[in-house]
Amino acid sequence: MVMIFVNYGGGGYWFFDHSVWNGLTLADLVFPWFVWMMGVSIVLSQRSLLKKKIRRTSILLKICRRTLILFLLGLLLQGGDGKPKDLRILGVLQRLALCYFFTAILVLIFDPSENESHVSQWPTRDNTHQPIRAELSNTVFQFWPEWLFILGIIISWILITFVPKLSNCPRGYVGPGGKHEHGKYTNCTGGVAGYLDRTILGSSHMYDYPTCRDIYKTQIPYDPEGLLGILTGIFLCYLGVHAAHTFVYSTRVRRVCIQWIVSGVICGFFGLLLSKGGHSESWIPINKNLWSLTFIFILSSLAFIILTILYLLVDVYKLFTGEPWLWLGMNSIVIYVGHDVCSGRFPIQFEVDSTHAKLLALHVYGAMCWAFIAGLLYFNKIFIAI
Repeated sequence: MVMIFVNYGGGGYWFFDHSVWNGLTLADLVFPWFVWMMGVSIVLSQRSLLKKKIRRTSILLKICRRTLILFLLGLLLQGGDGKPKDLRILGVLQRLALCYFFTAILVLIFDPSENESHVSQWPTRDNTHQPIRAELSNTVFQFWPEWLFILGIIISWILITFVPKLSNCPRGYVGPGGKHEHGKYTNCTGGVAGYLDRTILGSSHMYDYPTCRDIYKTQIPYDPEGLLGILTGIFLCYLGVHAAHTFVYSTRVRRVCIQWIVSGVICGFFGLLLSKGGHSESWIPINKNLWSLTFIFILSSLAFIILTILYLLVDVYKLFTGEPWLWLGMNSIVIYVGHDVCSGRFPIQFEVDSTHAKLLALHVYGAMCWAFIAGLLYFNKIFIAI
C-alpha cells in the first residue's frame, strides 16, 4: 500500500520520494522489504511442497517458471516505448525475479527434507522444549553451506565495489558523479556499479533519470536496479530465509522472537558501524541506489523487528487480523501490475492542482482504491499467483 502511495507521488512531499543519493526515506524501505519477505516465503513454500511429496525437480521447474514470468512482466511494464533498443532490461520485478531465483535454488539444494528428524513443528505455544544449543544448531548452524555461499556473495560485492580502479574515477568511489566533489568525477555515477551496467547492458537499456540527476546534474544514466545490486539483493533475500528458518525450526514462541530481535540488533549494529552511524562520508554509506551492504543491514534490522511485532500481534495474541493489508498481500503481484498499468488513468488517478493537500488526497485515494479492489478479490476467494 505504501509502495502504491509513493509511486503515485506521495503528495509531492520530498520525504515520500526516494533519497537523492545516500540516506533513507520512506520510499526507500518498501521494495527491499518485499525482497526480504520473499526470502521468508521461499522456505515456507518449499516446505509445504516437500510435505506434499512433490519432487525437488518439479519444484525447480516451478522456480524457473516463476522467475521467467516475473522477469517478463517487468519487461512488459517498462515497454521501452515500443522500441527494443530503448528497453530498460532491469527493474523492480526483474530484481525480484533474479533474487528469488538464486535464493530459491540455494534453499532447494541445501535445506533438509520434511522427513528428517530435526525438523520441528511450527511454534504456536511455549509447552515444547529443546536445549538452546540444539535449537541454534537447527536454526543456524545446520545451514552453514548456505551461509558460506552468502559470505562469498558479500565478499564479492565488497571486492568488486572497492578494489577496481576505473579510468575516470578513483578506487572505491560510490558517489553520484556530476557536480559531486566539485565535478571531479562527472561521468562516474555509481562507481563500479554504474560502469558495469553501462558496459554490459548499454546506456540505452538503463534507467535514464536517476534520483541524483536534478541535484548533481548528472549526464549519464544510472540504474538503481543494476547488476551489482543483485548480489546484495540475494543477501537481503537470504536474511529473510534465515527469519523463516528461525520460525520453522524453533520450538518456542519466545525463542523465535528472541532470535529475530537478536538478528535485528546484529544487522543494525553492522549497518551503523560500517556507515559510521549513517554518515555519508563513511566506509560504506547507506544507499538505496547502490543497494549497499549497509543499506541491506539496516533494512533487514528493521524487518526483523517489525516481523516480531506483527507475529506477536497477529499470530500469537491475535489482537490484529492484518486487514486491509492482508488483502493486498494475497494478490500482491496483481495489485502491483495493476497500479502500474493504471497509473495516471481515471478513475484511479486524475489531474488536480499541484498543491500538497490535493496531491496527498489524490494519492491516498489511489492507494485506497487498490486496497478496495484487493478486498473484493479476497472476499470472493480470487487469488492469482505466478
